[in-house]
Amino acid sequence: MRIIQSKLFLLLLTVSLLFNMQLFSQATIRDGQFELQLDLGMTAVERMEFARLYDIDSMIMKAVFEKNFKYIDDSTEWHAKILKPELVLLTKNLSEKNSDFRQSFSDIVLSHFFQDVDIDSQDNYALYGINMLSDYRAFRVIGEESCFMLSTFKNAKSVMLAGSFNNWNTMSHPMQKTDSGWVSCIELEAGKYTYKYIVDGRWMADPGNLQEENNEQGTTNSVIFVCNHTFELKTELEASKVFLAGSFNDWRSEELKMKRTKDGWKIPLYLREGTYSYKFIVDGNWITDPENQRQQTDENGNINSVIGIGDVLLFSLDGFESAQKVVLVGNFNNWNEQELKMNRVKSGWELAYNLAPGNYEYKFIVDGRWIKDPSNPYTSGTGDFENSVVAFQPNHTFILKGFENANTVLLSGTFSGWNEQGYRMQRKESAWVFPIYLQHGRYSYKFIVDGEWITDPDNPYFEENEFDTGNSVIWINP
Repeated sequence: MRIIQSKLFLLLLTVSLLFNMQLFSQATIRDGQFELQLDLGMTAVERMEFARLYDIDSMIMKAVFEKNFKYIDDSTEWHAKILKPELVLLTKNLSEKNSDFRQSFSDIVLSHFFQDVDIDSQDNYALYGINMLSDYRAFRVIGEESCFMLSTFKNAKSVMLAGSFNNWNTMSHPMQKTDSGWVSCIELEAGKYTYKYIVDGRWMADPGNLQEENNEQGTTNSVIFVCNHTFELKTELEASKVFLAGSFNDWRSEELKMKRTKDGWKIPLYLREGTYSYKFIVDGNWITDPENQRQQTDENGNINSVIGIGDVLLFSLDGFESAQKVVLVGNFNNWNEQELKMNRVKSGWELAYNLAPGNYEYKFIVDGRWIKDPSNPYTSGTGDFENSVVAFQPNHTFILKGFENANTVLLSGTFSGWNEQGYRMQRKESAWVFPIYLQHGRYSYKFIVDGEWITDPDNPYFEENEFDTGNSVIWINP
């Protein structure tokens, strides 16, 4: 009965969220607390909807809008404070004494608050991007700040900026009116962001930005990139046109057109962390970067320039002093057998490689023989297809306590496409462990103990599956 009621409540919640996205955008988990922001300008209908969504007692809602915070702090498990004249923050500890609230919060709210993430959406964040502005003033990076400008609607009473960078909060970024238009400057890390303007209460995409993508509401969001690298070619001044192509855009030859400058050609680009091969195409002729000495040979024998963005993972293979050639291969370079030749060092072989945070499978090819990493106990697959696995910058560790007599414990879930071979966990003291990197979002998973699929006995959060055997569920905070 509880499951049926929960599913019915989830359906009602979904309809409510589509009716008013702003309500849900005000919920947050931070440092073990559930936080709700209440806009005191809400209508009576919106107040009722808000209270129902988050199971807020009517007396608490009354006290909030009367700013009677002493009643809330003394008589309830909630705490309240004023953030702005018309904005109140309610908080409640997600402690064990609030276990009923924790469970209902998991069943009702978190299912929608976090995006489901599975193997098909592991790369749902941009690999690369360029900006396409019809008004050059619409977005500019000035120092450490990214500045948005809406040069139209100068007669509007108020304009708000909302986007993926502020969880689509409708109140946190009011724009300032200037002689040139409405402006808001914020600090943003390199990456892709979606956003909209709210002009006198009406949502709209940026008219000065040509780049848009569809959203779940059936409308479009504007897309902007904060770039982290500029490719430059300081020769070929007499060329009529120059393009950039590389492994990041599948070597499409007429997509990334470079701009002529007084010194040559350039194009600013956002690149996700990783290692990439590239070339310039000058009037149809493919050339390497004359100012970049780092080069690699691809599987077809072509020599390409190489660039690395982000942190470096040092792959090392001890021993094998008599080997003539050792090559690193993995899913990070499509298992290319020619590209990543390792360097001979005193202790063996090594290669530094730029990678984005993530989980990677790899092997070494020693004089033509494929081997796993003998110093890494974590693997995936079986037989000839068993590969070493490394979590670069892991942010979570799965732990299964007990099962001392088990021979093999595997981890599988939406993050691995429910692969039956799973990630092979390692025995450490009284538990089986596997470190992993997971994007912000919601994941389902199970352990496979000597072939038997089980849920996590130490995780109270679960959901039913098509086999009526249940899956454990976790949420990864940003």
